[in-house]
Amino acid sequence: MMLDDYDRPSTDTIHTETAPGMSRRRLLSSLLGVGFTQMSAKYITQDDIDGAASDEVPIVIGFHSDDPHREPTPYKRYVAADWYNDFIHATRLKHRVEQSLGATPGVISVGVSPGELGGDNSRLIVRLQDSEIGRMMGEVPTRIEGVKIDVEPVTGFESLSCTNTLRNWSSSTSTIRGGYEVWGNSNAPIGTVGAPAFKNGQRYLATCQHIFSGSNASGSTLKHPDGTALGTVKHTKCKEDYAMVKLNGGYRMKRAIRYSGYNGISGHYSYDGLGHLKSRGANTRKVGRTTCRTSFAKIQTTAETIYTAPGCLPKPYSVFHKDNSSGSDLKRGDSGSISLYESPNNSNRCWLISFMNYEDGNTNDVFGTGIYRLADFGYNF
Repeated sequence: MMLDDYDRPSTDTIHTETAPGMSRRRLLSSLLGVGFTQMSAKYITQDDIDGAASDEVPIVIGFHSDDPHREPTPYKRYVAADWYNDFIHATRLKHRVEQSLGATPGVISVGVSPGELGGDNSRLIVRLQDSEIGRMMGEVPTRIEGVKIDVEPVTGFESLSCTNTLRNWSSSTSTIRGGYEVWGNSNAPIGTVGAPAFKNGQRYLATCQHIFSGSNASGSTLKHPDGTALGTVKHTKCKEDYAMVKLNGGYRMKRAIRYSGYNGISGHYSYDGLGHLKSRGANTRKVGRTTCRTSFAKIQTTAETIYTAPGCLPKPYSVFHKDNSSGSDLKRGDSGSISLYESPNNSNRCWLISFMNYEDGNTNDVFGTGIYRLADFGYNF
């Protein structure tokens, strides 16, 4: 079935289309059939459905675990069915817009702006180069199947820099935290430690792939700013812009981000969870080597596909954050930092949102790959 052939999601029909005693396989098929994302459908149970009001549906907003070496636990919330239907409908239509506009010169990105509870519906945002606005405006539809499409100009990208104390950690420190400065081997090698990632019983330090040379960083050495070798890149994906580093003996990646304001990391948000955060107007944070701790943004768009940015293109799983401050909050050297928000089940800890890798210095839109995408490759946080 092509994406164009999907009917509008009708997740609210689960109240009449599912029944006690339904097999797990049939329940999963029913949930997918009425429009739930695969990740939510995988974990929703009949009890979850029975507990929802007639105008609500259960979704999985993220995953958490006190022991990162064990299978993470899904965390669920009830949301308004009409909001969720609208959000998923816009996500599907985004793929159609990409198919027609993605290869068009002047298109910077196409993304989904989740609707707000009690406010605007979900919509699509197409970003165009400022010089192409006049030529392209007539080629971008203003609405598709009830979903509004907004056009925004982008005038270019700038690299910015400054300094802060995260640069001064000692290479003799055995415990490495998120936010510390690290070095790769590219022409602009400065980067930031992101977070520990766990897979198949192994713990990795996660940072951006683009601080290393080439499109495959496997085998590259991650270094402390003083030149000390910290570890070796074992896994890397260019479009997702991550590098997973196995640390040398004597170093350990702590499950925490320096100066984040939280006592540690306990999980990450799903794609549905990002939409839920956006609907509530949540302000996210990040900690980067250059700009340190910033409480900088509301999630603006999800499922953002970037066509003009450093590194491998397109980048189809980005999350955009809108900067509400008077200056830029992601600068050269911050690549690899993590955007985060408080854990919904423990306010002393945080959950991870996206893996930050670039900022448009003119509009202050900051983007990075959704952590949910890294989870698709088997990593948990």
